[in-house]
Amino acid sequence: MRYHLLDTLRGLTLISMILYHTVWDLVFEFHLDLPWYRNTPGYLWQQSICYGFILLSGFCYALNRSWFNRFSRGLIILSAGCLITLATFWFMPENLIIFGILFFIGAAMLLLLPLEELLLSFNSSAGLSFSGLLFLLTRNINKGWLGFENFNWYLLPSSWYQHSYLGSFLGFKTREFYSLDYYSLLPWIFLYLAGYFLCRLLLEKSPRYHTPESQGQLTLPPFFQKGWEPLNRLGRRSLLLYLIHQPFILLCLSLVFKHELPW
Repeated sequence: MRYHLLDTLRGLTLISMILYHTVWDLVFEFHLDLPWYRNTPGYLWQQSICYGFILLSGFCYALNRSWFNRFSRGLIILSAGCLITLATFWFMPENLIIFGILFFIGAAMLLLLPLEELLLSFNSSAGLSFSGLLFLLTRNINKGWLGFENFNWYLLPSSWYQHSYLGSFLGFKTREFYSLDYYSLLPWIFLYLAGYFLCRLLLEKSPRYHTPESQGQLTLPPFFQKGWEPLNRLGRRSLLLYLIHQPFILLCLSLVFKHELPW
């Protein structure tokens, strides 16, 4: 069963991401001076996009009860993340992407598979609260701190940040590590789990979830059936559009500005 509201939200987030990357290209590839984009407004815009994608992915993971579907989908998304790494390595090494958002989402889906029984043992409300709290506590772990954004409260040992790619994947980024788009396991797995537990909480509060007529299927409240079809179509093709949008944007901007392509 498809829930159109989820597709609409995914489509809306996708449009926001495409617009954000268009402005990014204008600023960093075509040297347009937009001070607001380099400061807090641009940062908040970027964060709203990644928060949206990760929360929605965790939410949808809880809806899919098929182990095979979860595994195959996770493997596809992880492979797409690896494809982006290879593409940026060969064509735009100065904008290299390692452990980007697709790689993280795919890895999170695969890592949660063996933990399903453990996750089901947690109360949904407690799981949501605990995941949210852990995300707030570990948001700055890439910078060597426990804390959230401008608030740092505990400095972590520097020895934790000396383990190259494995450490960087986990969240303990080395000084030498560079990635234009970087989403490590910590802290983002906790935001992913927050989406997972939020979905479970809504499922448990839905009357149809407990009725015999549901025949074991997961059924969200009726308002999740509503959406806007143009955005639904985008949301259903989000992975493909994610993969092709940046080359398409660069091509269009290069034609408009009569500028040589960066690659």
